[in-house]
Amino acid sequence: MARKTRIGPDGSVIKDDDESGGSGSGGGRRRWCRLPHRVDTFGFHLELKHFAVILLLISVTMGPIGMGLFVFFLSIYNYYQRRSSSSGGGSGGSGWKNGKAVGSNIKGIGDLPKAPKGG
Repeated sequence: MARKTRIGPDGSVIKDDDESGGSGSGGGRRRWCRLPHRVDTFGFHLELKHFAVILLLISVTMGPIGMGLFVFFLSIYNYYQRRSSSSGGGSGGSGWKNGKAVGSNIKGIGDLPKAPKGG
């Protein structure tokens, strides 16, 4: 599936497959225990380290009950986001692909749709 490219010690280019990690439980375990690079936190796509800081702040300020509520509502939010994007009926720009949230990348004014002429 996804190929990783790296440079070997002698300067040659080496292409590795994700699934060629080994025959046995090591390759399968790596696929199932892989952490996401970004976490969708109520619409904010945070890197894993920023999400960890948020979890730490929530646990310190609100305690275990607040932390449990945050995780519960985040789980509900992600469930409904994935369910609504996989239904296929919506015309939104965001969705899920391979467990990652994908959407339209608007990086500046030039990426926005143009206003209709005349009016």
